[in-house]
Amino acid sequence: GRAQEGNDSPFAGVYPSTDTTVPQREQDIAQAKQLMEAAGAGKGFKITLTTERYLEIPEYAQLIQNWVKEIGIELELNILDQSAYYGDAVFGKSNWLDSVMGITDYGHRGVPNVYLAAPLKSEGTWNAAHFKNKDYDQLATSYIAALDLEAQKAAAGKIQKLLLEETPVIFGYFYDYLTATAKGVAGVQPTAMSQLFLEKASKA
Repeated sequence: GRAQEGNDSPFAGVYPSTDTTVPQREQDIAQAKQLMEAAGAGKGFKITLTTERYLEIPEYAQLIQNWVKEIGIELELNILDQSAYYGDAVFGKSNWLDSVMGITDYGHRGVPNVYLAAPLKSEGTWNAAHFKNKDYDQLATSYIAALDLEAQKAAAGKIQKLLLEETPVIFGYFYDYLTATAKGVAGVQPTAMSQLFLEKASKA
């Protein structure tokens, strides 16, 4: 009750441009096993998931470790302090960008543009998945250049469907941003970017 389910794209429900008609992906173990077989990994494999010690992420990694056993994947966890995980934040000097499989937290942005470009475009500076897809690059460029909401939604729907098909990155959930005020304080408007708008704030 403290997050929204993701659908493997950066388009969270909070964004007005999200195409809500795109179906939510559902768990399908039988299909997952078929895909493993088709990839020549029907007997499973071992892999290391590298991530950071931050908020709920270590527990999330443990959940994934348990879930993937059902399709024969033996997942070893490598959970690092944030400084060791991010390193120099450039390819070749960062566990974040260089690991075979990882979990990374993204802070909220007012629009999804940075998530569409940095981790997913072919030359993206956060593209740890090494995802390269010319169709995606063009769609992301079109979305970012769109001048009205309808054009954004049209591009967003195509992006959402393409990412569901390709799934270079799993966007599992978008957690609610929670904050607190002192007792008797009202009218404080927070944002998920740690901003506080105080023009309507008052104290009893």
